[in-house]
Amino acid sequence: MSAESRHYRRLIKTTLILGVGLFLGSVVAAWAQSLGDLNRRLNELEPRVSSGVNNPQAASDVIDELDQAETEFARIVEQEKPTRGDIAGTYERLEGMLDRVYRTYQKQKDACIERIDQGGTCDYDQPEQLALRALYPLSWLRFEGASIYANEPARAKQLLNQAIDGFTDSSLLILSPELVRENLLGRAFAERELGKYDHSEYAKAIADFKKIMQDAPGSKQYQAAEQGLATTYAAMGKTSEAQSLSAHLAQHAPTQAEKNGMEMLHLRDLFHAEAAATDPTKRADLHREIVDYARARENDKDGWAIAVASAAQYANDPVADFGSYNDPFESWYLANVLYYKRQNAEAAKYYWEAAKSGKYPKAYRYAADLYYTQGRIDMVQKIADEIAAQPNNPDAPWAAYMRYKIPRIQWERSGMTNTSLEKEWVAGAEDYLKNYPKGNYAFEARFRLAERLQKQKDFVGAAKQYEQVVGNPDYEFTARFNAADAYYQALGGKLLEAPRSGNKQPANGTDAAVRASGIKALREALALEPEAERDATPTQRKVLHDSRGRATYMLATLLESEPNPDYREIATILAGFETQYPAMKEHFNQTTEWRLTALDKIGDYAALERDVQALVARATVPADVDYMKEIGLDFWQSAQTKLAAGDHTGYVADARLTALTYGFFEKLVNDGKIPTKNLTGTLSILGQAYLAMNDTERGTVIFNQIVKADPGSPDANAGLAQIAQNSKNYRNALDLWTRVESVAAESDPLFYESKYHMAEIFALEGNAANACNKLTVTRGEHPNLGSPAMKSRWDGLQKQVCQNHTAG
Repeated sequence: MSAESRHYRRLIKTTLILGVGLFLGSVVAAWAQSLGDLNRRLNELEPRVSSGVNNPQAASDVIDELDQAETEFARIVEQEKPTRGDIAGTYERLEGMLDRVYRTYQKQKDACIERIDQGGTCDYDQPEQLALRALYPLSWLRFEGASIYANEPARAKQLLNQAIDGFTDSSLLILSPELVRENLLGRAFAERELGKYDHSEYAKAIADFKKIMQDAPGSKQYQAAEQGLATTYAAMGKTSEAQSLSAHLAQHAPTQAEKNGMEMLHLRDLFHAEAAATDPTKRADLHREIVDYARARENDKDGWAIAVASAAQYANDPVADFGSYNDPFESWYLANVLYYKRQNAEAAKYYWEAAKSGKYPKAYRYAADLYYTQGRIDMVQKIADEIAAQPNNPDAPWAAYMRYKIPRIQWERSGMTNTSLEKEWVAGAEDYLKNYPKGNYAFEARFRLAERLQKQKDFVGAAKQYEQVVGNPDYEFTARFNAADAYYQALGGKLLEAPRSGNKQPANGTDAAVRASGIKALREALALEPEAERDATPTQRKVLHDSRGRATYMLATLLESEPNPDYREIATILAGFETQYPAMKEHFNQTTEWRLTALDKIGDYAALERDVQALVARATVPADVDYMKEIGLDFWQSAQTKLAAGDHTGYVADARLTALTYGFFEKLVNDGKIPTKNLTGTLSILGQAYLAMNDTERGTVIFNQIVKADPGSPDANAGLAQIAQNSKNYRNALDLWTRVESVAAESDPLFYESKYHMAEIFALEGNAANACNKLTVTRGEHPNLGSPAMKSRWDGLQKQVCQNHTAG
């Protein structure tokens, strides 16, 4: 937008605030003639604002359009006098957009200045200019917003103060004297309104109005300042000062305004003369003069506004005056007049008539939009069919979209049961995508076709369609999430969440490709969600956040079931999962187990200890008893694996985690909530974990508790035997190992462990014959010795003891 155009917008803002001209109000009416139009424009601007906060060029364009939207908003507030319920939502949306752009570039400017202060280099000119350009319409908007919230004084005063601050900040930073006066003028108007709540503000308004008049007596702001001064005096009750200024204004009205006013009067007289004429020829001449006047100004925004507004106000019956002539222009003129008068049904009819002539192709859309707002989708369908038959019509893509959209709406209203309508909207969507695969409405058509495929359980086909949805942030996140869910269902869905053995089978080629696509889609959905959530309403935000939790869980499910899981990614995405996503409560046991396993695999023992301590703190009886046993057993098995691999540090760390987990059961026993005899196996592992940590004292206490409850416990007796043997109390150790030997089943590793340690003790006591005999007889009776690991140990001890004994 040119500087002249921006200045023109500013003058219109000023004119609206003054409430001066029907003419200029009519000019603005040509931009957006209803609140519905403005809301539709804001719908179009929302995604561009999101783009603008990341792209200065896009921001520059969108600021211009938001500036125009603010001017349209001011006109609607001034002329249409909508109810607060109708206008407040529009105000909040427009303020949010302008404020977002302003704050984004204000922060960039501040950061740039800070960098300079710290000795760096930075050009803050561009962000400063963008921030100032957004702040100007934002300040006017807040000024206008004060009238909307007039019955909420606190809110109204807040908005006026914000407007004053915005105009002040701008006037301190810009260099152009004219722009300084524009901001000073805005501040003065805001101060005048604030004077209704705080009379001291009137003095500030008077000072600002007078400064403008004194500094630039011949400027374009002079009259506005003089008028503002008059209204301020009137608000203060100083009637003589106000009347004096008003008289002066009347004597020095601008020439162009006088010209416009005279044209309005001229058209009024023409309409009155036409209505009063009894001579058909004279009446026809007058009618032709009116039409010629309007036709000559068809492409002149100001003149056209005068022509439309005049007909709307002074024609007794516009349809009778202009609807009976076979003239495309008169149909177009009449449609605009009827729309101005809010007679939308009739306006749609004549827009359509004008469009059929071929001279006004854009009138098709105007007619269709009006019919749509009235719920006449049958008429919209007819218009769309007409446009679709004109491939060169600029609205042909829209028509193709409506040939999908209308049967889709009708199908939804049928409860999604009418198969004929379903076939129709599917055909329309496919036809649109065939002709406009990257069109403005492709995202919706693809999304709905993908939903249908997903419902038909063509999960891979649905996912591929979802992946092509682009162009709408809300749809994009949902499409990526749905694509991932479709891939997830293709791989088994709920079956993926069933308990699995530790042995992961490699997927076949097809499954591997689908799995990779699913993981990719989930990662994309998680990357898009924060932006979608940030701009959503509170209700939408919760839905999006819950979807993020579900997506995170699905991603963890797929990653965890990979042949070679990326444990670091699993640990990262599941960090804090239970706190962030309470809606996923039914899966908390699984996500906690996966995260603990992942942290253990990557050796993040500090995080593991924090998580295990939190887990123990929230565990309850009896709900979590089996789950806690499983978690502790996982740690203990991991400890054994690390010990076998020679990782002593990892073995001790996992033993400590085992002890932390099973400390839950130790406390239950000590508190008398569960009898020891019900937990002998679990407590035995706890005792072994204490021994691995070299905490013999606590291990002894645990094993003695078990033996007291179950004297024949192989595990507990073996633990006590190991403690005695380590303390070189061989007699006690031998008795205990003998007890283990007598009660342990041959399938129990402790059966061989006891015999091995008995032979070891005989050798340590110098009784090589008994040691060798024990080793030899056992091998003869049980050649496999229970396991390869024990067989290897057995061979070593037998070689050492028996060879020396034979040599002796």
